[in-house]
Amino acid sequence: MLGLDFILNSTKGKLVSGRGRSGFSGVSTDSRNISSGEIFFALKGDNYDGHEYVDEALKKGAGGAVIEDGSLAHNNGKLLIRVPSTLKALGDLASGWRKSFPELRLAAITGSNGKTTTKEMAWSIVSRRFKTLRNTGNFNNLVGLPLTLFRLDESYKAAVVELGMNDFGEIKRLAEIALPDTGAITNIGRAHLEKLGGIEGVARAKGELVEGFSGERVFVVNADDPRIAEIARKTECRKITYGIKSGEAAVTARNIRQDGFSGINFRMTAQGEEFPVHIKGIGMHNVMNALCASGIAISFGCGKDEITEGLGGFTIPHMRLEVVESPAGFRVINDTYNANPDSMRSAVNELMSLRGKGRAIAVLGDMLELGEKSVSEHFGLGEYLLASGVDYVIAFGNFGRAVLEGAGSKTNGLYAGSHEEAAGTVKEIARPGDLVLVKGSRGMRMEEVTKRLV
Repeated sequence: MLGLDFILNSTKGKLVSGRGRSGFSGVSTDSRNISSGEIFFALKGDNYDGHEYVDEALKKGAGGAVIEDGSLAHNNGKLLIRVPSTLKALGDLASGWRKSFPELRLAAITGSNGKTTTKEMAWSIVSRRFKTLRNTGNFNNLVGLPLTLFRLDESYKAAVVELGMNDFGEIKRLAEIALPDTGAITNIGRAHLEKLGGIEGVARAKGELVEGFSGERVFVVNADDPRIAEIARKTECRKITYGIKSGEAAVTARNIRQDGFSGINFRMTAQGEEFPVHIKGIGMHNVMNALCASGIAISFGCGKDEITEGLGGFTIPHMRLEVVESPAGFRVINDTYNANPDSMRSAVNELMSLRGKGRAIAVLGDMLELGEKSVSEHFGLGEYLLASGVDYVIAFGNFGRAVLEGAGSKTNGLYAGSHEEAAGTVKEIARPGDLVLVKGSRGMRMEEVTKRLV
């Protein structure tokens, strides 16, 4: 229950209408599924304005609304709170709510790749010891994170959340809202270059997570990434390092073996002990994600048993290196949740290492948010496909032809003008035993190709 005074104090809002209600059952930003007694935040976006739906939300039973538009502040008996920015007020209220659970330990994860997988692994481990909150789907932004935090109650002792961004200042604001005790940056890669300019800009934006860390707050440091190691050198707090290449990491792995499509086995060293670990699915990079997740769990007081059980019980998130069978007898690696230059190359590596005796077919959509580097990065991806020895490349999107140009005439390259055409081409050329990778940025909706294949 969110008290009216708590909301007013947290948001610095002004009560402009209605005085009969003392509290609210929850928070909503969507008038379509609002529940009775919730308070509605009228958010503004590029293509929508929540103020147009205030009346609808109130008619459906909302106990009140938080608004920016003064013209709505008429005396109709409904409770209205006016603030300069509803988005900022939503974050301020969520931060206030998080502060009301001082015993809760919260870990926040960001990075160019692996955020969701690492978060799910960490949640799987930590939830063996505590009831643990996590964010789901795309609830990792300035709207989704606050809505996640409003689910907190006294039963939760821990929380693990991922933080997403595509511009400077966003991670800093998300950290102000979540107030993490533990922070982790999985890696620094070539993502969101349109606004961040280059990889040094990516490092600066991701580093916002731990800018204010000191004392007993914990930074889980990827010791194999020199840019993250440099961020750590400038951060005065407790650190837990992890890595495979670094010889001094506190959490590390050796004897790493991919067991076909069923999983990965390795031996982990953590807290002075060495023990065997098995994780389901494919993706050798997931070993690094597992080490990061284990470092987070150690910062929460978890030990060897919780780590092995948690990683063993972890399930690959949907559309992230999922391996599915087609009725025609070929396998599909469904890695369609998102893409950037580094994750594309990593997925191609998995395709080539697991192809067996069959052929390797890559169905690739555009990598978005690369700005002026879009053409060169797609051309470079084509060159990587050529060097890797992929048998067929089916390119889809505005930069698909740049991929094919990079792949050159020695690669069987085809351009598809639609999801239907891409899937149809695969059905024509794929044979039993072949392996097909489907990947692209979220906006390319490459899962539509996978659906047509399986």
